[in-house]
Amino acid sequence: MIYSFYHITDVHYYSKRNFACDWRTFPQPNSQVCILKSEEAFKKALETVEADKDTSTVIITGDLTNHGESYSHEEVRNLLQKFTEGGGNPYVYTDNHDYPYFPIYGYGENGEKVPTEHLPEKEVKEMYRPYGRDKAFDTYEGDDTTYIAEILPGLYYIAMGYCAEDDEEYYNPYFTDELMNWVKGHIEKVKEKGGTVICSTHRPVIAPSPAYAIVGKGHCFPDGERRMKELADMGIRLFFSGHSHIQCMKEITSEKGNRIYSVQTSSIAAFPPKMRKITIDTDKATADIKTIDIELSGLGMSFTEYAKKGFLGIIEKIPYNMEHDVEAFANTDGGISVPKDLILKHPKTVMFLGRKLNGLTYAKVAKFSKKYHDLKENDLADKKDKKFVDLVLELVTNLYRGNASYSHDTVEYKITMGTFRKIEKLLSVLRIDSKKLLNGYSLEEFIEPLLYKNGPDDDNATVDIK
Repeated sequence: MIYSFYHITDVHYYSKRNFACDWRTFPQPNSQVCILKSEEAFKKALETVEADKDTSTVIITGDLTNHGESYSHEEVRNLLQKFTEGGGNPYVYTDNHDYPYFPIYGYGENGEKVPTEHLPEKEVKEMYRPYGRDKAFDTYEGDDTTYIAEILPGLYYIAMGYCAEDDEEYYNPYFTDELMNWVKGHIEKVKEKGGTVICSTHRPVIAPSPAYAIVGKGHCFPDGERRMKELADMGIRLFFSGHSHIQCMKEITSEKGNRIYSVQTSSIAAFPPKMRKITIDTDKATADIKTIDIELSGLGMSFTEYAKKGFLGIIEKIPYNMEHDVEAFANTDGGISVPKDLILKHPKTVMFLGRKLNGLTYAKVAKFSKKYHDLKENDLADKKDKKFVDLVLELVTNLYRGNASYSHDTVEYKITMGTFRKIEKLLSVLRIDSKKLLNGYSLEEFIEPLLYKNGPDDDNATVDIK
């Protein structure tokens, strides 16, 4: 049997009606989300599914709107209704951006931020029932986001809701034992019928990389690896999620030798703007996972470049602000996980680190770490004056776009890994355990995935789902 469906996530739809000013002349804010093009991106994604002769089925894993704006929800629902009336088969999951618990804003006549209305959580969930829960044959009692539906004949989809322990600093999502038992029961029933089950939730159950495990702490499941292995032993081979805006494929193997693939898809309205098409062949026991870039016209560049420009608008300022404007650095939106109070408490230290970072060249870094790599002077001939901070910024974008491509024989790999090896050595001399600082990872384990990708291709892969 062959099943095909799409995965879309993190729509972050922002209605143009949230602008009292002319949105056409409004500059795209430097943000991870391209709010000015989110409507166009969602329409393009739905059009892609509509044009596909193989399938009309799509799972959408949360954050349908930017911040739950009433206008935004109304328009998303209308688009889903039109999509359904045209033969589309959507299965929707809502999450934190769809019903935030903080003030949200539109833009006034002069482009200033003004408070705007958003819908309460209960109303939002009722609004999207026709595109998920109403098509389910069972729902989990006490949780109005968890359901199981037969999305194609013989293919069953479980949208898994989660609980959270909010310790004021981190959110810490988790699946309850009761939910896992409910899921297991349904998987066993589907197996008896000879069917196939896929699962999803909104937040990444397992961190896409060690770096995200640190900067995104509280966004991933603290016990995620254990839960993924449990699902693998139940028979789940594909688990879909979003939230992180990171394009990533990770393979996890349980102690019993069962594999599960964490398929994390980027936002269609952020960098990189992507969606996926999945084709499962049960006879061959394979899943073919293909990435589709969202492309929009009239930008003078690809939508990927447009989104990257807005995203880099945030992070490019970080090194400069570290050295010259500590308060601005402390207020960096969306890119820094170091507590603001800690930054402001040590401004001279931050400025010193910023000055050192901005003054580094490839040649200086290579000299600093020469004992820990095999580079010769000729290897650096055409790169010695390049700013190392530019490579650091590139590594940040690698975290989000996946498929980091600095292989082991490149200058970039050698000077970066050599530097961290030396820092690791210095820390050990000072009796500082980097693993305690980095959530159980060494410095090398932390940085290497940002340089070079191991495991399945993050965009396109055919994986074994025996």
